[in-house]
Amino acid sequence: MPRNRVRFAAAIASAVGALSIGLAAAPAEARPLPPNFTVTTDQPSLDDLDAIVEFLVETPASDEAKAANVEGGMDAVIVPKTVYALGLFRAPQGWNEMTGPLVQDGNRVTATLNSFSAGRPEIRMTIEFKKLAGNWKLSADSFCAGVKTVGLDIYCNA
Repeated sequence: MPRNRVRFAAAIASAVGALSIGLAAAPAEARPLPPNFTVTTDQPSLDDLDAIVEFLVETPASDEAKAANVEGGMDAVIVPKTVYALGLFRAPQGWNEMTGPLVQDGNRVTATLNSFSAGRPEIRMTIEFKKLAGNWKLSADSFCAGVKTVGLDIYCNA
């Protein structure tokens, strides 16, 4: 193959690689959520669960508002506060998305969390939400599994 074709092929391969990396890390725009956001429906959708995760790690909501969305309340707020402060799973460093299967058993529901943060492997894990005190909350067990998966140096009591 002539030298110009080799250079051209290498340039195309490099551009395609850069484009695919850019697409994998492209964060979605955060949706506006009210400052006292909660999900109270009896049968939450993937979009509802995604909004809970987004509210916890992508917004500067108050500790009290975040506590209403996590099992453990105010004692558990340090985790979403730290993830938000580090910017791990929000634009421009990363993103997260809930996907199926969504499985509900009474006041418990599970779905798959897909997350990406620049410089870290993509995360795909099943997480659980519980309906407690009238609204859906990210479970303490899922919080702790996430802390371990990401490698955060935060005490997790679950």
